[in-house]
Amino acid sequence: MKAPKRIVVKLGTQIVIENGTFALARIEEIVTACHAHAEKGREFIFVSSGAVGLGRGVLGLERKVDLQEKQACAAVGQGLLMNAYRQVFGRHEWMTAQLLLTADDFSHRKRYLNLRSTMETLLKMGVAPIINENDPVSTMELQEDGRIKSFGDNDKLSALVAGKLGADLLIILTDVGGVYAENPRENPNAERIDVIDSFQKLSSIKFGSSSKLGRGGMQSKLDAARVAAICGVQTVIASGLESGTIARVLSGERAGTLVLPQSALPGRKRWIGLSSGAVGAVVVNEGAKKALVEKRASLLPSGVVATEGEFKALDVVSIVDERKIELGRGIVNFGAKDVRKILGKHSREIAKLLGETPHDTVIGRDNLVIFEEYQK
Repeated sequence: MKAPKRIVVKLGTQIVIENGTFALARIEEIVTACHAHAEKGREFIFVSSGAVGLGRGVLGLERKVDLQEKQACAAVGQGLLMNAYRQVFGRHEWMTAQLLLTADDFSHRKRYLNLRSTMETLLKMGVAPIINENDPVSTMELQEDGRIKSFGDNDKLSALVAGKLGADLLIILTDVGGVYAENPRENPNAERIDVIDSFQKLSSIKFGSSSKLGRGGMQSKLDAARVAAICGVQTVIASGLESGTIARVLSGERAGTLVLPQSALPGRKRWIGLSSGAVGAVVVNEGAKKALVEKRASLLPSGVVATEGEFKALDVVSIVDERKIELGRGIVNFGAKDVRKILGKHSREIAKLLGETPHDTVIGRDNLVIFEEYQK
């Protein structure tokens, strides 16, 4: 695989924060290594956690905080975080730009295209974008319109950024040396997995716990690597606490765990299949599942058994089987209320139940992404 040109570096809370303050020496080493490669023509986008942790530190909140307090900590910490980054990058005369994103910035296509245009312009100008979720206004709960407003953690955000902005490599720096067959904190002799080359292998690894300060544990990093792989982006999960890790990765040396990319989604289907703010879901029966996966068919009303959440026509929805396993995503032709009227019915009954409509499918093939289609 050729040397990556556009690289997304995800910095977890445990990497950015040390004893409640910005880990200056550690971040300086990472930025210095990246800048050396930026001068050779590589492009870097940074996705950084740490705002909540910095805010908690200066506010002296050691106890468990609720959602509103976390959002307040993020509001306090964002300015501190960017000021610290500006100082570090400034030593290399490397200008930075802050982008605070919500899930809607990816789920609305026009907003996503505007974001992509802005990012491309910044990179052409030699500016280093530093991205974080807009925690002060995002929540992990469903809003009144049924749309998920939060990414849940910056691991998923980094994968979406890498996939949707055409990166070649995603580097997730965390507090462990890579992906292990077992939890290395529980089993010190656990074997590190050097390469993950299939979704089957990726799905067989399960971890449940998250870190003390951050929201994303190892499972969220594996989920992020899966998203990146679907987009054709290779991922390295490695320790950001070990000196020299980022320099080794950027030089093409083995460090941590490499997750190899799968077949890449084309542009428009990349937006559909990886839309962060999928609005609810349609549940399909086994017959529809087989037709979608094996025959690459459209989704007909006869194959739909239920809906989840409230969505409108032309929203991106998740497609799940009766065990709630996600098969893919698509742009739905009808709102949830109308889908419930026609579920289980033959296509010829749509006009009788809903009135005249140009659509005889719930989701047409051209607006549908089934993930298995893009797996090796």
